[in-house]
Amino acid sequence: MRLATVLFIFLAGCRSIWVRGVIQTADEHPIANALVTARSADHGTHVVAGTSEPNGCFDLFHTIGQNENSYFLEVDSPGYKPVRIALAIHVENLLLVTLEPVASPQASQARPIRSEERPQRYGACEPLVSGNTLSLH
Repeated sequence: MRLATVLFIFLAGCRSIWVRGVIQTADEHPIANALVTARSADHGTHVVAGTSEPNGCFDLFHTIGQNENSYFLEVDSPGYKPVRIALAIHVENLLLVTLEPVASPQASQARPIRSEERPQRYGACEPLVSGNTLSLH
């Protein structure tokens, strides 16, 4: 159902933001229940929000107006430094978010997951497809 909705929106010419990825610590442990919020940079308003799953995965999708051109993602979790990253419009933003503890001298970071590292970094988040069945992790 979700794939059909996404395809319809793309084919209908609507604009959207789509961001998904993994939230982890610097030593690659997943961070569950991190707050993930997409905001309009043009209006400063909250558009869509969710939380990361136990495996650190998150997925947000939202249609936007034709006059909205700039969005960013904020990721925040208690005990960690928050991070903010610009989002591309009308394409999938696949991100690796690394949160640093508040006491760490390092800043939290977010970066795109490259296609060659997708199976390693995002593979646990992908739905399992087998024959004519679909199951979620």
